[in-house]
Amino acid sequence: MSWPAVLLWLAMMAAAASRGPALLYLVMIAGSFGSLQMLPGSGGGANLLPQSACAALLIGKVLMQRGNITRGTEAALDPQRLALFSAFLVYAILGALVLPRVFAGMFEVVPVSAFRYGTDILKPGAGNITQSCYMALSYATTLCFTIIGQTDEMRHHFRTALLCGAYALIGTGILDFVTYTLHISAVLDPFRTATYALLTDVEAEGAKRVVGLMPEASSYGSACVGMLSLIIFMRPFYRQGLEQVLAVVAIAMLMAMTMLSTSSTAIVGLGVMGGVYGLDLMVRMLDPRNPRRDQLNIEISLIILVVFMIFVSFVVKPDLFDPIVSLVNKMVFQKASSASYAERSLWNRVGWHAFLDSGGLGAGLGSIRVSNWGISILGSTGLFGAVLMFGFIVQQLLAVPRIAPAYVKQFAAVSKLGLLPTLIMYQLSGTIPDIGILAAAVLGMVAATHAVRPAPSPGPVPAVRPDPFATPRPQLS
Repeated sequence: MSWPAVLLWLAMMAAAASRGPALLYLVMIAGSFGSLQMLPGSGGGANLLPQSACAALLIGKVLMQRGNITRGTEAALDPQRLALFSAFLVYAILGALVLPRVFAGMFEVVPVSAFRYGTDILKPGAGNITQSCYMALSYATTLCFTIIGQTDEMRHHFRTALLCGAYALIGTGILDFVTYTLHISAVLDPFRTATYALLTDVEAEGAKRVVGLMPEASSYGSACVGMLSLIIFMRPFYRQGLEQVLAVVAIAMLMAMTMLSTSSTAIVGLGVMGGVYGLDLMVRMLDPRNPRRDQLNIEISLIILVVFMIFVSFVVKPDLFDPIVSLVNKMVFQKASSASYAERSLWNRVGWHAFLDSGGLGAGLGSIRVSNWGISILGSTGLFGAVLMFGFIVQQLLAVPRIAPAYVKQFAAVSKLGLLPTLIMYQLSGTIPDIGILAAAVLGMVAATHAVRPAPSPGPVPAVRPDPFATPRPQLS
């Protein structure tokens, strides 16, 4: 175990022992350390990443609080909240244990742990256990945030934690770029101890592909876009002053880091985010009753300023954007001619045939590797599992928390908009069925809004501020 892992363990233990939301902040910050092994030695071939370890501690802390197990059970069985996800988890784990044995040797797959180009015959393996654990952890994260996400205080902590996660991504990206430029990348080796295939020193068009402390540029760029999308839609909810300034700076820096990653998936995600933002902007402009119209003037002014600066730059130096255009052309429009595209197309083709060859039942969690999240769900859990998972996500994206106050409904709305680019990027590069800790947390915060009631008349202010993880009180929202 490297020294960064030891320090993170100590920080997580201290946060777990403290009162307040320190663990929540660490969950978001730890998402930047995607290539750090938290287990001693090689971990027996399994990888425990910092964000997963931190999320597990947060889940344990929440469930240990009095009354939260009951609240969690209610949320897990509530058709408006997590009932579909709960049914999916049960079905998926049972399938991971049964399906690889039922269909063993009957068709080919690309194993999750494969390090070579090609396929193998389906058989039970350690991947069925590890991927089931990852999925269970994501479910538990969603449940955890559904429990604690019912108060204004926790919604504010969640938004602030996103900012902390954003600056961690920015900082690690700058560190990666600087150390590579100075030819001292070896100083980051203690942060790159996971047993994944790490692609950290790759160039595109003669420029360094920034990977931060993630396994590769694609995962780093996608993480930047996911965080950027959430912050850009939640920006009006940040408090005036320092928080607003930090949010705007984070947005600008995350855009820059996304471009420096040169990830085709991230660039597409950036385009999707721009499209969703533009549609949302039009809706707010045309709807005079929309409560998020307050800062339209600021947003439109910033957009005009950025467009004007780009125009002036182009007039002054027309060839200034040639490297960017060339890079986007190569990484996005000519992607089909790359070896990576050919390999990932093979994964998707084999995963789709696994779904068909299993009679629509799937090969089990952890049995296949693909490069499309939809095919991953179908190939792993079959048609029934896909209906449950996609049904849960569509339900959370479309359902309106009717009994909640207006500002809570708006929080749910911007959270959903911010999650859309991540879900689209999953369809381009999602290799496993796991939805990930950040997406799970956002879905949990959205599901929590269905349990929020309108605030009663103000009562006396308590003398002692309670632990926000202890007993969420929806009536105070």
